[in-house]
Amino acid sequence: MQDNKRKIIRGLLIIFAAFIFIKLIMSFKKDTSINELTESKRLVSSEIVKLEKNIISVPVYGKLFSLKEINIVTEANGIFYGEKFKTGMKFSKGDTLGYIKYDEIESNLNSQKSNLLNQASKIVSEIKFDYPDSYQSWFNFMDKINFNDPLPKLPEIKDKKLKNYLSGKNFFNSYFTAKSTEDRLNKHLIISEFNGSLSDVSIKSGTAVVFGQKIGKFHNPNMLEFESNTSIKNTLLIKKNMQVNIKSDEYSGERNGSVSRINKTLNPSSQNMSVFIETNDDDLYNGMYVYGNIIVGEVDNTFKIKRNLIQENNVFTIVDNKLISTEIDVIQVFEDNAIIRGLNNNDRVLNEPIKGSYSGMEIRFNK
Repeated sequence: MQDNKRKIIRGLLIIFAAFIFIKLIMSFKKDTSINELTESKRLVSSEIVKLEKNIISVPVYGKLFSLKEINIVTEANGIFYGEKFKTGMKFSKGDTLGYIKYDEIESNLNSQKSNLLNQASKIVSEIKFDYPDSYQSWFNFMDKINFNDPLPKLPEIKDKKLKNYLSGKNFFNSYFTAKSTEDRLNKHLIISEFNGSLSDVSIKSGTAVVFGQKIGKFHNPNMLEFESNTSIKNTLLIKKNMQVNIKSDEYSGERNGSVSRINKTLNPSSQNMSVFIETNDDDLYNGMYVYGNIIVGEVDNTFKIKRNLIQENNVFTIVDNKLISTEIDVIQVFEDNAIIRGLNNNDRVLNEPIKGSYSGMEIRFNK
């Protein structure tokens, strides 16, 4: 009897232990399947959309060159003199950069001016009595004839009798002979046409030169411009005088410029157009490579997103732990980013691309 009881109790214990064991196994499998399901959902990086005002700009780049630059070419034969005629030297408008020896021409001119002045003195005395209405203008003309200044311009002659009188006195011949000599003398003088600096100087003072010889360049270092290629789409956004932020690897920060002109003729090989940017910043130099952005305008209610997240004018938003392909308008594309419109404030979007992603794909994200 006792043996039967022991057998029954032992059997019940075995059955109970087996039940407990099966329960543990079932619980483990259930937890495992839940974990596997959770692990199968891709963990992604995301961000919350905050709509804001973004600047629309067009990237530009190019090499600066002087807007005012001329080749200095001799217009006479002789010995060139110019102690300051050296690369880098600065001159103001009207300064003498150098000259080709002109002693003989100067002597001839002074002699001709002396003869002209003598003639004018006699003629003015007669004009005073015979042509009183013209007296003052001719007196002023005579008074301006001197050896150190250019010949004055002839007064206007309205009276035909006065014109014939002057012609009979051979006055016009004397005047234009002196004027011709003065022009010859001016070809021996190299005068700066504007404020600027010398560059590419190829001769020294005391060197013999010939007519037509290039001896240097003269440019204004503060009036610079560069040309940049732009796409047709971007060119249509650009207008004259738009602000340009200019940068260079040679310094930190930005410098100011503006759009000076636009060439809307299409380049057949690149299919681009040209835009020209002008600047007068003291930190920029002739020949320097620069880059920057033309500020086209601003757009409200837009979002800046990584360029590689856009797929055929769609981006992935996240709704209920699923990727949803959402159509957007691309306002402008930059090298790494793009400005888009079509999302709402507080939308959640991917901020890194996922290989093999598709609309409806279940994902996880860190909040």
